[in-house]
Amino acid sequence: MELRIKGTRLFYETVMGLDKYKYIVHEGGSRSSKSWSILQVLLMRALEGQNEDYTIVRDRLTWIKSTLLKDLVKMVDMYKLEISPEINANRQDQIYKINGSEFAFFGLDYAEKLHGRTQDFFWINEAMSVSKQSFDQLKIRTKKGGFIDYNPAGDDSWVYDIQKRKDVLVIKSTQLDNPFLEKTIREEILSYEPTPENIARGTADNYMWKVYGLGEIARPEGIIFTNWDIVNGIPEEAKLLGLGLDFGYSVDPTAVIEVYIMDNELYLNELVYETGLLNQDIANILKVKGIDRSVEIYADSAEPKSIEEIYRYGLNIRATDKGADSIRYGIDLLKARKIHITKSSLNLEKEFRNYKYVEDRNGKVVPNKPIDFNNHGIDASRYLAIMKLGNKGTVRTFTSKPNLFR
Repeated sequence: MELRIKGTRLFYETVMGLDKYKYIVHEGGSRSSKSWSILQVLLMRALEGQNEDYTIVRDRLTWIKSTLLKDLVKMVDMYKLEISPEINANRQDQIYKINGSEFAFFGLDYAEKLHGRTQDFFWINEAMSVSKQSFDQLKIRTKKGGFIDYNPAGDDSWVYDIQKRKDVLVIKSTQLDNPFLEKTIREEILSYEPTPENIARGTADNYMWKVYGLGEIARPEGIIFTNWDIVNGIPEEAKLLGLGLDFGYSVDPTAVIEVYIMDNELYLNELVYETGLLNQDIANILKVKGIDRSVEIYADSAEPKSIEEIYRYGLNIRATDKGADSIRYGIDLLKARKIHITKSSLNLEKEFRNYKYVEDRNGKVVPNKPIDFNNHGIDASRYLAIMKLGNKGTVRTFTSKPNLFR
């Protein structure tokens, strides 16, 4: 089958590099087409009749399902490919056949499934979160070669030692290498650049720009949350404090976070993280997830109309009482306790990893001034913390229409 591919520079350099190198490393900024290009190359080889086995891994299976598997769905539709079985993210084993080649997706949180498996090529996606031991285990069971991709968020990873090998090709890239990137996403990335305009808007950030804009190695400074980890789920003994809700629509997502408490430690679970939701959509989604009047929801007081509408749709929602310096206050409340984030809360985890204080034009951290983007789930958690963990004490559940905007 002939496959006509429109690719970026990364695709063509990867194809050419396979003739000379055993391993190809893609280092670059966000949305530069690293993973998309690698997947294009594997599909091209499959349709050429190579009959190869590809093992594709990331640190967790949930991340695979929310990223690479979605890209595979898009490509199968775009190129009108025959795939067996039909792609289903809920299937226990994510293994598919295309023209005799096998595409096997694994999360390293289920590493036992990889034991004894051999492959023609492996691919480690977002390698900064993967151990050198995982690379070594894949390497010794691979016949032909491998692919590695990552954003260079730090300077102490094993991937930099791999680059020194003579059988490794390193392809560096930025979002400027991807002419197919959506305008809104490009603008978001460009907002990190420390230009006078971005500095004035408060979106400039040297670290974010170096890593996600320029694809350069940078060490994060001023990370806000270090008191968290990942857990499989919410313990049965944990008590639900309520939900925090941060409104979004076109560019920013609406985020709804469940907050539980047990032994004075918090458990956070991402219920909603989606753009394009109207207030009725939000209410309907929460009702389907089992949220009713018995559950308290706290939202941004800057959205009184939205709060009123959602209340009328039958949910127990009210505005967060935000006083002076409420952002710092809410952050301090969250930092005061150990936080456990469920492993299904992909977007919330990403926010906690990257949430940091603003840097000035010289790259120095500005104390008590956090960045104001990619923090939607954190803001939702903060609203709940202010109302349930702050000096207001336990807020009573109301049975008649509350004074939302006092």
